[in-house]
Amino acid sequence: MKDQRYRVFIAHDVDELQGVAVKVGYELVKHKCLPLGLGLSPALNNNHWDVTRAMIDESDVVFLLIGNSYGTLSPSGVSYVHMAYIYATTQGKPIYPFCLKSSAEQATSKNTHIQEFRKLLSVHKVRTWTMESDLNKQLLMAIRKLKAVRSIGLLPASEQNASKIESSFSPSLNTVTLSSQSQEIKQLRKELEAAKKELSVYESSVSTSANKPKIRNKFVLIAYSAKVFSGGNFKTITENWNMSWDDIFLAVAPHMLSAISEEKMRLVISASLATHVQAPIKQQYPNSHAVADVRLTNESMNRIKIYLRGQDLIREVMQGRDIRWRLTEVGDEQLTELYSNQSLAKTI
Repeated sequence: MKDQRYRVFIAHDVDELQGVAVKVGYELVKHKCLPLGLGLSPALNNNHWDVTRAMIDESDVVFLLIGNSYGTLSPSGVSYVHMAYIYATTQGKPIYPFCLKSSAEQATSKNTHIQEFRKLLSVHKVRTWTMESDLNKQLLMAIRKLKAVRSIGLLPASEQNASKIESSFSPSLNTVTLSSQSQEIKQLRKELEAAKKELSVYESSVSTSANKPKIRNKFVLIAYSAKVFSGGNFKTITENWNMSWDDIFLAVAPHMLSAISEEKMRLVISASLATHVQAPIKQQYPNSHAVADVRLTNESMNRIKIYLRGQDLIREVMQGRDIRWRLTEVGDEQLTELYSNQSLAKTI
């Protein structure tokens, strides 16, 4: 049987800790874990929160990277990192906070939001760091703890947030009450058993396409639509973008360790595409102030699906009457190879 591979969602503020998050993702890949959430930015499109929740749903564990700032605020006044923490907790996900050790000046700062958020996280085992070497050591210990657990998605009770957590924020924030009840844990155990059966079927599949050509360094012309906002109005545009198969596959493949719908495939690929086309669209429309709802056309989505299936990277599965898609054994190996060969640290 293969080694346990954990899907780890990395919650972080893109503006402050994106470089650190990329390095964390690289370390996770080296230890045969799959990082999710890298590069997610609320500034890219209004699907950001939907994609975040979908990634947390599929993750086995959540790593929180906390710096000195509270992070980008949502319209409700709560930061997106804080929202990710709230959602992950209500879903019963194990939480691993990694907090940058504050200086004396920062500790006395008037930024009460981050101070109260850190206080909320103290119900978990908080791992502090000051330098990259410290963080790597803390990551290694956390990963070893993950590897010591054989059951997928179910960590020891000490790591579960099974008790009621209450937090009162400053007047500008709403009081948030979090609770992970025993019924939810029982339901998670039922889902665990179903996941283990599904994994058993997946791992027993035999690939007949080991000699399929690599997808690396190939590009495809993607057609997409987007909303461009200017002066309080918006117009819908349709444009094209050359996107590499590597980028497409790396965007969608981590979600396909379990079967997902075609619409979910489109959602995550569109979110990745948005990171590439945001700047060119703003250059083309210099008076615009926002770009949203970047979405693949049906024709482009079908082209991607047909190509990945033709390369034996994904396969169709039935769930009741619904068609779903998931990685093949070849796809799993391709994903691992792409992650391993990426020079993620060079982006720092």
